[in-house]
Amino acid sequence: MNTYEAKVLLANSLRCLVMSMEQIRLREIEKVVGREEPMQDHLAECIAGLHPHEEMDVENCLEYLKKLYIGFKDASDHEILLENKFSIAELELGNICDMIIGFINHDYPDNLVACAREINQLAQKLLPAKGHHVKSHDHCMMVVMKFQKEAMTIIEKYGYKTWQDGMYSLPLGYLQSWMEREYWEA
Repeated sequence: MNTYEAKVLLANSLRCLVMSMEQIRLREIEKVVGREEPMQDHLAECIAGLHPHEEMDVENCLEYLKKLYIGFKDASDHEILLENKFSIAELELGNICDMIIGFINHDYPDNLVACAREINQLAQKLLPAKGHHVKSHDHCMMVVMKFQKEAMTIIEKYGYKTWQDGMYSLPLGYLQSWMEREYWEA
């Protein structure tokens, strides 16, 4: 083997690693789709603008791997923190915290956990008793709209409102999706 062949082999090996890691990233996203939207968005956005392909140059491969490593590290650190902060029965509170903040990179301050706990209690109060209602789209929307209005008040009370009135709110969008799932699973 000469140096040219070694260089080509190294570049191809990096491309192969990048393509393999991209498949792993996509599988990790699939695990949280429709369950943990803030984590889903984090894993989708952590490689920002880099899409692996067979002709990637070495610099882009290295940039992709660095961004992906940081993304996986942040996700892993967050999951470890979640498991240390909450009991198994309270893990959903961690997800609610992530939705309130709109991303995963935070350390679950007590004030945020209290806000999430109050929102979870609100959801449980508004959800019809399991098996004691006929599920319908209209009823779901009625429950979700009431939930969102009251959740927004709770979020403001705890000082976590990050959007302007009349503008789209990612945290409320996350909470709406969550509440719809809760409704249909009840």
